[in-house]
Amino acid sequence: MPLSIYATNGYLVTVAALKIESEVLNSADARIPDISVVIPALNEGKNVKPLLLGLKKEFAKLGLNAELIIVDGGSIDQTRSEAEECGARCLLQRRLGYGGALREGFMEAKGEYVLTLDCDMSHPPELFSRLWQERNRGDIIIGSRFIDGGTSKAPFSRKVLSRILNFVFSTVLSVPITDSSSGYRLYRRSLLTPECYQRENFNVLQEVLIRAYCDGCSVLEIPLDYQERAAGVSHVSFVKFAVSYVPTLCRLWTLRNLTTAADYEYRTYNSHHLLQRYWIRSRVKILQKLIGLPGKLLDIGCGSSYFTVKTPNIVGLDTSAAKLRFISKLGVEAVKGNAENLPFENESFDQVVMSQVLAYVENPVKAIEEARRVLKTNGKLVIAVSDSGRVNWRIIGFFYSLLPNVKKQVARNSFSRATLVDLLAENGFRALKYNYVCSAELILLLEKVA
Repeated sequence: MPLSIYATNGYLVTVAALKIESEVLNSADARIPDISVVIPALNEGKNVKPLLLGLKKEFAKLGLNAELIIVDGGSIDQTRSEAEECGARCLLQRRLGYGGALREGFMEAKGEYVLTLDCDMSHPPELFSRLWQERNRGDIIIGSRFIDGGTSKAPFSRKVLSRILNFVFSTVLSVPITDSSSGYRLYRRSLLTPECYQRENFNVLQEVLIRAYCDGCSVLEIPLDYQERAAGVSHVSFVKFAVSYVPTLCRLWTLRNLTTAADYEYRTYNSHHLLQRYWIRSRVKILQKLIGLPGKLLDIGCGSSYFTVKTPNIVGLDTSAAKLRFISKLGVEAVKGNAENLPFENESFDQVVMSQVLAYVENPVKAIEEARRVLKTNGKLVIAVSDSGRVNWRIIGFFYSLLPNVKKQVARNSFSRATLVDLLAENGFRALKYNYVCSAELILLLEKVA
């Protein structure tokens, strides 16, 4: 009821109304859990109760308010009644497979963190305390069978297949994770995007992980002592299991190698594509040589470049939150913004770098003016652009565009060395020296003048 209606009856009623409203709000806050537990289950009547009781014991020790969500795949035993007896909320699964069950659980979860684990007691609930303890060291904490201290009591054939699977995914997708197929995980709920997940089977575990990794999220593994199933039979078909991973790997490779991936520029320094690797390393070497011992340095449009990560006293600016998230975890001061409206005060930096930026901004003059504004008097500007006046760029640029992972980003502007020097001279910069990568990419050093 609106407060104004209570106020007509006097001060005491108004105070009472405020008290009631406060109690309602506090009650709503109390219902928001610290953690949501999402457990897919199918005919796990003998396992679900001891699992939930074990988890509740861990939550009580840590003083956590938890919600328990069982996503039931159509059990014909006592799974549902046993889970509800332990205070769990049971959802009847509507989507297909393990992947569908996880999606439905994620969409229902309300906690700041989300815990997933198997319902067959192969994932010991006692490990949760360790996952929770490490939650600030990563966005995703994984119980891993294959790092030092981890073990698996699964049958020998399953252990071999799991090791092969994880080795292939880790190598092909360039992710330093030993157990990407482990379902014992603690997530920050804010990083989950269930509306994007498409895999229906256990391969959803890799999809969730790779999508988060491409968004710049960090992953930490802790040792897991994987147990044999306590009761019942496994629902995994290993033939279907193996076959489903082939197209999944292909799709995730494409996703992993998009230029929008958080660590794309950083990984090109060690690219398997020899031309790309040579090009990036040459660019970094020239930039480091021109910069010398940097003062306070701003890298505009930094992405997740190796140069930015390895240069001290640097501020990286970009429009991509994922790339900024990645470099910030490596110790770089990261700021979101664009080249044409820099969020810095006048004369804030000794040096500014703009590598492969001017060709893609809407107004290159405005970007140059902004770079000049934040530079100190006699400050240095380094600009890298593809020289459209060079035949080499037309030839090499064509072959470079054939890379399967290169996003077809259309340049708004093109420059030759002469036109770029003229433009910069007209806007308060004096050219000092230049260099080329493969006689195609121009890297120009300039000085701010009155």
